[in-house]
Amino acid sequence: MRVTVPRAEFAEAASWVARHLPARAMPAPLAASAGMVLDAGERLTLSAFDHQVAVTATLDTAAAVPGRALVPGRLVAEIVRSLHDESVRLVVDEGWLLVRAAGAHYRVPTLPLVDYPALPEFPPPVGEVDTLGFAAAVNQVVPAAARDETFPVLTALRLELGARGLTLVATDRYRLAVRTIPWRPSVRAPEAVAHVPARLLADLARIPTAASRLALGLGTEDEGGPARFGLSTGSRRVVVRLVNGTFPHYRRLFPDSVPLLACAHIGPLVAAIRRVAVVAPRTGPVVRLTLSAGMLTADVGPDAGTTTAADSGPLGLASATDSVPIDYDGPDLVAWYNPGYLLDGLGAVDGDEVTIGFADTDPEEAARLPAILTGKDDDGYRYVLMPVVRSGGA
Repeated sequence: MRVTVPRAEFAEAASWVARHLPARAMPAPLAASAGMVLDAGERLTLSAFDHQVAVTATLDTAAAVPGRALVPGRLVAEIVRSLHDESVRLVVDEGWLLVRAAGAHYRVPTLPLVDYPALPEFPPPVGEVDTLGFAAAVNQVVPAAARDETFPVLTALRLELGARGLTLVATDRYRLAVRTIPWRPSVRAPEAVAHVPARLLADLARIPTAASRLALGLGTEDEGGPARFGLSTGSRRVVVRLVNGTFPHYRRLFPDSVPLLACAHIGPLVAAIRRVAVVAPRTGPVVRLTLSAGMLTADVGPDAGTTTAADSGPLGLASATDSVPIDYDGPDLVAWYNPGYLLDGLGAVDGDEVTIGFADTDPEEAARLPAILTGKDDDGYRYVLMPVVRSGGA
């Protein structure tokens, strides 16, 4: 194999593929799993596959001598990033990858291709979505996905593909985030569900791309092999194995009505919660919110029923209070929440104002039920936050 490629394009593609490779060196039997396949022909394709996620990047560069090789992906990406020439020459010769640019020369051993798994095919297309809109929706819901593997399906984003829109859902049982965005189905009656690893989608959403549309593919187990989900921008493709499991019946968490509503400017409210949360315990932090006519007060400390000396010694006696004006004319209402979860929800709301809804007119009952956060002028995003139940009501 011999090919000369634009350095910047190759470095970007190699870095993107290498992100999906193991961070640590693997023992000899598994060394191939840390490899990146270079396939040079009419175009140069870089790919990686760990049996769960397959990624492919394609460059419009023709090879002088076609060929295929498995190379240490992270090492090659680091080498190319360190160079500053406009082009890089790649040559594979007798088990070695030679990387050359101006005065720099690298000699890297290749890995055996014989045992490398075949990459899965891109699943059957089901439609396409605006790239930036999809990335924004992922960023809105992914904070609510679980981090631990106790229930693997909760570490996934649930994608509901329907005729009326594409809905993204995530929950860790303490909060629930739902966002619906428009998309363009390419099949009739596109009613389908996919549980896609949240960490992967979050990583993809952070990577900029020039493509305006993102093609989606979905393959079921009935079509042979495990169920997989695919995303493609044309030059970049990702195929991922879906997460198995039964997702919670989340729709029943949404009340028929929210008779108590409070509207606040997000910036001042976030700042107030962050200020008082400074003195909250690192383990099991809680902030008390008190809503009264025209005012929301956030406080932490023994008097707020959020900490005791047993939490963290004398520091558990620290306290803080802050208030912000809000649009609220209901009865006085007191509720307790995890400040981190509350900030996640506020940070994901579009616009400058948030509406916090409570599902009962009785303030004590409303405080025991989930709070519903939405944008003041946007009902496409909803964040359901479970309260922290305090023994004895305080």
